[in-house]
Amino acid sequence: MRDELSILRFLGLAARAGKVVSGFDQVTASIENNDARLLLISSDISRNTLSKLLDTGSKEGIRMPCAYSFSTKYELGRAIGKPDRTLVAVTDDGFAQKLSGMLEEEYEEDNH
Repeated sequence: MRDELSILRFLGLAARAGKVVSGFDQVTASIENNDARLLLISSDISRNTLSKLLDTGSKEGIRMPCAYSFSTKYELGRAIGKPDRTLVAVTDDGFAQKLSGMLEEEYEEDNH
Protein backbone atom coordinates (compact mmCIF):
# COMPACT_ATOMS: atom_id res chain seq x y z
CA MET A 1 0.00 0.00 0.00
CA ARG A 2 2.82 2.40 0.84
CA ASP A 3 4.42 1.84 -2.56
CA GLU A 4 1.09 2.39 -4.32
CA LEU A 5 0.76 5.73 -2.56
CA SER A 6 4.29 6.71 -3.64
CA ILE A 7 3.46 5.82 -7.24
CA LEU A 8 0.23 7.83 -7.13
CA ARG A 9 2.07 10.82 -5.65
CA PHE A 10 4.74 10.65 -8.35
CA LEU A 11 2.00 10.41 -10.98
CA GLY A 12 0.50 13.57 -9.49
CA LEU A 13 3.88 15.29 -9.80
CA ALA A 14 4.04 14.31 -13.47
CA ALA A 15 0.52 15.66 -13.96
CA ARG A 16 1.41 18.99 -12.31
CA ALA A 17 4.40 19.18 -14.66
CA GLY A 18 2.01 18.83 -17.61
CA LYS A 19 3.38 15.44 -18.64
CA VAL A 20 0.15 13.42 -18.26
CA VAL A 21 -2.96 13.08 -20.38
CA SER A 22 -6.06 11.27 -19.22
CA GLY A 23 -9.40 10.09 -20.46
CA PHE A 24 -10.04 7.81 -23.41
CA ASP A 25 -9.97 10.38 -26.23
CA GLN A 26 -6.82 12.19 -25.07
CA VAL A 27 -4.97 8.97 -24.28
CA THR A 28 -5.80 7.34 -27.63
CA ALA A 29 -4.79 10.54 -29.44
CA SER A 30 -1.45 10.53 -27.61
CA ILE A 31 -0.95 6.87 -28.57
CA GLU A 32 -1.81 7.54 -32.21
CA ASN A 33 0.62 10.51 -32.25
CA ASN A 34 3.31 8.34 -30.60
CA ASP A 35 3.47 10.81 -27.68
CA ALA A 36 2.51 8.33 -24.95
CA ARG A 37 5.50 6.79 -23.19
CA LEU A 38 3.71 4.87 -20.43
CA LEU A 39 0.10 3.84 -20.06
CA LEU A 40 -1.68 3.22 -16.77
CA ILE A 41 -4.93 1.29 -17.00
CA SER A 42 -7.16 1.13 -13.94
CA SER A 43 -7.89 -2.34 -12.61
CA ASP A 44 -11.61 -1.58 -12.88
CA ILE A 45 -11.67 -0.55 -16.55
CA SER A 46 -14.72 -1.74 -18.47
CA ARG A 47 -14.30 -4.50 -21.04
CA ASN A 48 -15.75 -2.20 -23.70
CA THR A 49 -13.21 0.57 -23.03
CA LEU A 50 -10.34 -1.92 -22.92
CA SER A 51 -11.50 -3.42 -26.21
CA LYS A 52 -11.56 0.02 -27.84
CA LEU A 53 -8.07 0.73 -26.49
CA LEU A 54 -6.75 -2.52 -27.93
CA ASP A 55 -8.37 -1.66 -31.28
CA THR A 56 -6.43 1.62 -31.25
CA GLY A 57 -3.21 -0.29 -30.61
CA SER A 58 -3.85 -2.69 -33.47
CA LYS A 59 -3.89 0.06 -36.11
CA GLU A 60 -1.01 -0.02 -38.55
CA GLY A 61 1.91 2.21 -37.59
CA ILE A 62 0.78 2.63 -33.99
CA ARG A 63 3.35 1.94 -31.30
CA MET A 64 1.69 0.99 -28.03
CA PRO A 65 3.60 2.25 -25.01
CA CYS A 66 4.48 0.07 -22.06
CA ALA A 67 1.24 -0.47 -20.12
CA TYR A 68 0.44 -1.39 -16.53
CA SER A 69 -2.81 -2.28 -14.84
CA PHE A 70 -2.67 -0.19 -11.69
CA SER A 71 -4.97 1.03 -8.94
CA THR A 72 -8.59 2.04 -9.43
CA LYS A 73 -10.16 4.69 -11.64
CA TYR A 74 -11.02 6.67 -8.51
CA GLU A 75 -7.41 6.68 -7.26
CA LEU A 76 -5.90 7.42 -10.69
CA GLY A 77 -8.21 10.39 -11.12
CA ARG A 78 -7.58 11.62 -7.60
CA ALA A 79 -3.80 11.40 -8.10
CA ILE A 80 -3.92 13.76 -11.08
CA GLY A 81 -6.58 16.08 -9.67
CA LYS A 82 -9.41 14.86 -11.90
CA PRO A 83 -12.59 12.80 -11.55
CA ASP A 84 -12.37 9.03 -12.11
CA ARG A 85 -9.92 8.07 -14.87
CA THR A 86 -9.57 4.58 -16.32
CA LEU A 87 -6.70 5.58 -18.62
CA VAL A 88 -3.70 7.78 -17.95
CA ALA A 89 -0.77 8.27 -20.30
CA VAL A 90 2.59 9.73 -19.32
CA THR A 91 4.14 11.68 -22.19
CA ASP A 92 7.64 12.35 -20.84
CA ASP A 93 10.49 9.83 -21.06
CA GLY A 94 11.96 10.68 -17.65
CA PHE A 95 8.68 10.46 -15.76
CA ALA A 96 7.74 7.31 -17.67
CA GLN A 97 11.03 5.58 -16.85
CA LYS A 98 10.82 6.45 -13.16
CA LEU A 99 7.17 5.33 -12.92
CA SER A 100 7.96 2.13 -14.79
CA GLY A 101 10.72 1.32 -12.31
CA MET A 102 8.42 2.04 -9.37
CA LEU A 103 5.67 -0.13 -10.87
CA GLU A 104 8.08 -3.00 -11.53
CA GLU A 105 9.18 -2.89 -7.89
CA GLU A 106 5.53 -2.90 -6.79
CA TYR A 107 4.79 -5.96 -8.96
CA GLU A 108 7.88 -7.79 -7.70
CA GLU A 109 6.87 -7.22 -4.08
CA ASP A 110 3.31 -8.39 -4.79
CA ASN A 111 4.58 -11.61 -6.36
CA HIS A 112 6.81 -12.61 -3.42
